[in-house]
Amino acid sequence: MAVQTDCKSVTEEIKALQLHDKPSAVGMVKEPLGMDGITLNIAITGESGSGKSSFVNAFRGIDDEDEEAAATGTEETTHEVTPYPHPEYRNVTLWDLPGIGTTKFPADKYLEQIGFEKFDFFIIVSAVRFKENDVKLAQEIQRMKKKFYFVRSKTDRDIKAERRKRDFSEKRTLTTIRDDCVQGVRRLGIKSPQVFLVSSFELHLYDFSLLQETLERELPELKRDALLFATPSVNLKIISKKKEAFKSLSTSTDDQFGFALVKEEINEALLQNDQPAAAAKIKELMMKEKNITLNIAITGESGSGKSTFVNAFRGLSDDDKGAAPTGVKETTSEVTPYPHPNYPNVTLWDLPGIGSTKFPADKYPELVGFEKFDFFIIISADRFRENDMKLSQEIQRMKKRFYFVHSKIDEDIRAEKRKKNFNKERTLTKIKDGCVQRLRGLGIESPQVFLVSSFELRLYDFSRLHQTLDRDLPAHKRDVLLRAMPNISPEIIRKKKQALKSKVKYWAILSAVGAAVPVPGLSIAVDAVLLVGVVTDYVHVFGLDIWSLKRLSVITSPLVTAEISIPLLLKVIAQLGSIAALIAAEETTRFIPIIGIPVSAGLSFTTTYKILNLILDQLAEDAQKVFEKTQGLNTV
Repeated sequence: MAVQTDCKSVTEEIKALQLHDKPSAVGMVKEPLGMDGITLNIAITGESGSGKSSFVNAFRGIDDEDEEAAATGTEETTHEVTPYPHPEYRNVTLWDLPGIGTTKFPADKYLEQIGFEKFDFFIIVSAVRFKENDVKLAQEIQRMKKKFYFVRSKTDRDIKAERRKRDFSEKRTLTTIRDDCVQGVRRLGIKSPQVFLVSSFELHLYDFSLLQETLERELPELKRDALLFATPSVNLKIISKKKEAFKSLSTSTDDQFGFALVKEEINEALLQNDQPAAAAKIKELMMKEKNITLNIAITGESGSGKSTFVNAFRGLSDDDKGAAPTGVKETTSEVTPYPHPNYPNVTLWDLPGIGSTKFPADKYPELVGFEKFDFFIIISADRFRENDMKLSQEIQRMKKRFYFVHSKIDEDIRAEKRKKNFNKERTLTKIKDGCVQRLRGLGIESPQVFLVSSFELRLYDFSRLHQTLDRDLPAHKRDVLLRAMPNISPEIIRKKKQALKSKVKYWAILSAVGAAVPVPGLSIAVDAVLLVGVVTDYVHVFGLDIWSLKRLSVITSPLVTAEISIPLLLKVIAQLGSIAALIAAEETTRFIPIIGIPVSAGLSFTTTYKILNLILDQLAEDAQKVFEKTQGLNTV
């Protein structure tokens, strides 16, 4: 079902370009740009049977029977707090919450059980009048100083029933329903309730547009575009807003890094239906992205475990070729770069221990060349000391980011396990609190401390460290960091898949340009060369290259080989069902007079888009299987 949805989307995008549908065409290119790291979490709550799930689906632009839809029915279908990411904007998530007042989720414990603190705002849905539980919910949300909105769902059903009356007036009926809801909520204790009448089956009717405008006005500025892009295009006003937001977002996010102009030029070329010019600019953009560097400084006192951390981050064991040397003695005597084995533009710099004879604390920043690093990770095996504090102050003075990592946490846990009253969570909290308090005592106001085991990155705080780095880095560097990250969690794998999917349309456009040359067999030859490079990158991103998997004693996809060749890729493509028919259709239509080339280009776009999405899905699934198979190999 996901593939059918993708194909339908691609078809609509091609039509948009051919018909010069500017808002849609702009959306096609700009959809993934500039929104990295900005999340929007919307809670949809209310009593069971109120139509929450249908509203979740409608907001996400999908039908109730679609594969990714929230379950609907006459019985209570939402039994857990369930996230539903937007199908196109995965940073926007609607959370379908269990109905308040059910046996499993009683009203007095509801807030505690569902974890209210993570949501940006709340939509309280009711199919009829809002009841006491809805108001209690709203009052608690208000106490937490968050926004809430009442949505009266199934308005279409009410209108249909009222139409039977001789003196029916839709406007008067809507006013009566709305006033009744407002007065009812006021009587229950909410002074100025915001009530919106909605039909989940006809969002363009009634108050949905007003709800969108209200949310947009009241959200923080950074989150408004995330909401706008995820909102269904129910009217021309929203489409126009999206177009303007795409333009301003790209410029504001990427101007300082030189990406905005190129992206804008891609848009203009596509809007003018000049695909060769768009392809040239896409190549320029890809080259810019390929040349982005990320320099990570790993520092701290000697013996803190810096070199082991460097190796773990790069997916290497301490005895692998190219690993940073480790040992009981000080092994880092110079500023030493360690490029990532698959992404050499990502470099971890193993810095000599601060405070050694050769690198005294007062001259350390000058000697190691602080200015070239993007951020710093300060490592300690036990307690952070005065030299660590001096180091962080110097980094802070240079207006750069730094993070404290308490390494060898597995050794601390192993030692604490000998005690009769051992409790893992309590021990970790105690260690972290101790580190934070000590750093505050040394003069660091808000230290960010992460507990890490370099031998088991999937445990403890390494995932939280990545999330923090992802949030703090400039937008153009986040993707670089993500590509180099080891697959320590399903969330990392999901993010990698999402980042790669955002670029698929660019590769598809390049493919479509190759199809515009009327030479037999040229399009598939061009596509195959392009696909080999792209798929090779996918394999490396997911850590599925043969070198990595041999180390784990795991071999999976047929694409896991020493080198991905054109014959191998074509063999894999031949197994992808309808792809062969699309390729044949592309070659056949190429030589039809007048319309052949445009149609062939459209088919080439669709074929490449579909191939890359299918292979990407397969490789992400393989990465997940490898993760599941290996995560139990070494446990602490």
